[in-house]
Amino acid sequence: MTTGMKRRNFVKYAGVGAAAGLAGCSGGGGGDGGESDSDGTTSGSSDTLDSGSRPLQWIGPAWAARSGQSDKFTEMTGIDLEITTATNSTTQQRVLSGGQSSLDAVSCDTSAIGAIATDNDATYALPTSDFSNWTPDAVADLFTDPGSALEGLGQQVETYNEILWDDPGEQTEFKFPPTICNFDAIGSNPKYVDEVSKWGALFDDQYEGQVAMGGTAAITIPEAIMYLLDNDMIDGDIGTLNNPTEGQIDTAVDFLIDQKQSGQFRSTWTAYGNSVNLMSSEEAVIGDIWQPACLDVRRSGTPCNYATMSEGIQGYRYWYGGVAPLKPGAQDRNNMAEVQSLINDVHWGAWFPGYIQNWGYSVPHYPNTDLVRDGSDDSGQGMGPEYYDWAYNGTGTYQSVENDALFDPQSYEWSMEEGEPADDGCVRDSGPISERIDRIGFFQIWPDNSSHMLERWREFTSA
Repeated sequence: MTTGMKRRNFVKYAGVGAAAGLAGCSGGGGGDGGESDSDGTTSGSSDTLDSGSRPLQWIGPAWAARSGQSDKFTEMTGIDLEITTATNSTTQQRVLSGGQSSLDAVSCDTSAIGAIATDNDATYALPTSDFSNWTPDAVADLFTDPGSALEGLGQQVETYNEILWDDPGEQTEFKFPPTICNFDAIGSNPKYVDEVSKWGALFDDQYEGQVAMGGTAAITIPEAIMYLLDNDMIDGDIGTLNNPTEGQIDTAVDFLIDQKQSGQFRSTWTAYGNSVNLMSSEEAVIGDIWQPACLDVRRSGTPCNYATMSEGIQGYRYWYGGVAPLKPGAQDRNNMAEVQSLINDVHWGAWFPGYIQNWGYSVPHYPNTDLVRDGSDDSGQGMGPEYYDWAYNGTGTYQSVENDALFDPQSYEWSMEEGEPADDGCVRDSGPISERIDRIGFFQIWPDNSSHMLERWREFTSA
């Protein structure tokens, strides 16, 4: 165990993989892009990228650290990048038991980063001034002014700022620079399920025995609390939803045990592939699956819709993923500039938004339409008008789509020229991003009462 790593905090977070959940999916991919600069530098990086240890070492879950990003970084810089793919839990364990010295960069989600960046100080803060693609007018208010964008969440905004910023008051240094985000909801088969918009649909008697229910404590318990709070079945308020008391955890787990024992759930799932298989086979017709899983269900030939959630307490479960340089590894290995380039030039460039939208994920710099929609840079081409407007503005595809519940953005030919949405074009699930932001009900973190949560969750899994 490395010097400076706090054993108490390591133990506290040791169960994250079993309970915090991966807020994404596995998968990879590639994409065409631009040329690397001939002098070995990239836009946004003032240092030459030729002095660090090779290959650059990056660890994180498969949804965050994909081969497409690695290939793009190498294409742009000429520097080899090696990815170690690991769950949130394994990422934490590897980093906090020596990896912070031998690795350069880490990715995870907002439920997992606290153990690494806050409780064990295993990452470096990064000044916003070091990033050319991060300016207030180029980045969503969700990140530059979360107090306004998420004002309905009350105290949850404080937990958000504490993860995003090393200096929450000044907001000049990142603690955990964001690269992707998503708004998790409910997937359903339209052959059997009418339109749903609240987590309570998972507990609706008409779907008894047909629900694919997540088996991850830090995700499923808050979903239940949102339903219970909205129906006056539990004490509390929206501001503390993401950091529940022991009493709230007890009420939610007791409710979930009753639901499980009464036969409401077809099965619980923890592995991403299991959620896809349950919905693809139609063993389950509704579930709290991730948006990438919804798309994979469609790719199997089974229709699947992803819900537009209601405003208020039963809104979207929001999270973000990011990249941070490890301390002391990135500096000792002379790779701070390389990690900054991975963030600024690959993830905050023109190419990445279109690449990652294939799995339903959004990016923080989507307001920069000159780059993301209509532009290009050293990383490659932006999304183009049709794809961008579909992904972020809620407009339909230019071409007719026979069945929206089978639409796959990866296989559709997106126009790079301005056009008109077809009357029977496909509109993105969950609508424009402005509405998704307005309907966030919950920001995903790892709660303070995690030990009690995990203890009670063992009762649920064995019930």
